[in-house]
Amino acid sequence: MEKQSATTHKAGRASLTINPHNQDLEKVHRVVADILSRFGCGGCGRIAFLDLHFLGDPGPDLTKNGVISVDIRGG
Repeated sequence: MEKQSATTHKAGRASLTINPHNQDLEKVHRVVADILSRFGCGGCGRIAFLDLHFLGDPGPDLTKNGVISVDIRGG
């Protein structure tokens, strides 16, 4: 069985939310690079598919209950 470190995993999908405070392009680049180094494979030729979603601000009714973003899908 192949031994893996605690920070290296084989994954089909990785999803995360970046804190919007002080977010800039350099920080986004570092996060993407970190994900690729943890879950990607530089020598095996796996394709990295990036799917960006931008979360919306919640309404005041949700904000008062501690909600900081909302993602509504479907139609």
